[in-house]
Amino acid sequence: IDAASNTGVDNIRDLIEDVKYPPHIAKYKVYIIDEVHMLSLAAFNALLKTIEEPPEHVIFILATTDPQKVPPTILSRCQRFDFKRIKKDDMVKRLRMVADENGVLVEDKTLNLISSVSDGAMRDALSIFDQSIAMSDDGKVEYKDVEEMLGLTSDKYLFDLVSYMINRDVDNSVKLVDDIISEGKDNMQFISSLIKHFRNLLMVKVSNSPEELIDASDDTIKMLKDQARGLRSEEILRAINIMVNAENEMKNTASSRIVLEMAVVKFCKREYDSSAETILSRLNNLEEKVNSIEMNKGAVKVKPSQPSLKKAQPVKKETENAEAKPAKIEENIKNTGNVSYESAKKSFHDVIELTKSFKATIAALLSLGEVVDAKGDTVVIQFPKQYAFSRDKLKEPEDKKIIEECFSKVLQTNVKVNFKVEDEDGSIDESIEIAREIAGDDVPIIIED
Repeated sequence: IDAASNTGVDNIRDLIEDVKYPPHIAKYKVYIIDEVHMLSLAAFNALLKTIEEPPEHVIFILATTDPQKVPPTILSRCQRFDFKRIKKDDMVKRLRMVADENGVLVEDKTLNLISSVSDGAMRDALSIFDQSIAMSDDGKVEYKDVEEMLGLTSDKYLFDLVSYMINRDVDNSVKLVDDIISEGKDNMQFISSLIKHFRNLLMVKVSNSPEELIDASDDTIKMLKDQARGLRSEEILRAINIMVNAENEMKNTASSRIVLEMAVVKFCKREYDSSAETILSRLNNLEEKVNSIEMNKGAVKVKPSQPSLKKAQPVKKETENAEAKPAKIEENIKNTGNVSYESAKKSFHDVIELTKSFKATIAALLSLGEVVDAKGDTVVIQFPKQYAFSRDKLKEPEDKKIIEECFSKVLQTNVKVNFKVEDEDGSIDESIEIAREIAGDDVPIIIED
């Protein structure tokens, strides 16, 4: 009896009436009610008396995938048997036997894929395998055909997308999502694969033996370990939380693609995520940076290349307790007057690390921004609206000078820095660039509003 299509109390009353009559041939009459949790409350109440005192010749088997939805009054009157998922190796052996008996050519990795998707259900595995055989040519089941039939996303797509997300490359992330959807991949299947990928990253991050927890080849596990090095456990948990919430939203909306794209952008751009987990992660990052600076106070510090920096009193206060004096590094900075956006963005992390040698607060505030433009000898750093205070603080002459010194050191050319807040015009004025080329860096340029 399918409880999903016989949910009413009238259906149960007919069943109770039929129970009264003994079997004609066998010793018992066995009633199997599948998906019993789908019965209405009134139907359960009608069935309760019969379940409590069933006739001697009747056996009820109540099958369900959601036992928590079955009323306690029913559960307390039943013996419970939980069926475990079938092991993947056993499923592969069974599918191999079926393939050999039917003369079907199929690789082990294809059977592994079918077993993984079936999630321990042999019936589902056989059903998928049967469909694969029907779609195959000349009785040969190909891996890519099964992947396409199930709407699965290949591992390469997942690794590429997560790499973009780790690097906060929103542009390439959403473009890749568009490519995947354009190929006809199912949105729900895609985000499910993405959640599983982040789960695998978490396992290789926290487990000493991830091979026992991840259903993947040795090469794939090695790739997961390499990718996990660029992530902290808190970031992976945040990604899983974002994707799971998006998956739940996608079930209840016709605009599932928009929800999926929002989830990807939300992970790439932390400033768009106001959840408690993200705020806590930001605080932890700042705390770790401060602790790292405190632990390294006895280490060798980098001395600024320009004499003007020696006048900055805050630098002296922060380093006066250090055991070792900053080491002097010979520099050969060229005044090329040309800084590319790519080089400025790529070296931004190194610049932040170098500013720690002078002021911990500069490094902490600077890490809240990102390089958004570079032209001539000027680099533009943008801050989210909620971090406008960082822009205001770093614009102070002493702090700005330190940042420019560090940029010049890393890029090996004289660099000027501009700061802006998101949605604020911080473009580099062409007239200022021309004036600098004519006057030179040693001549101050006064800009009047």
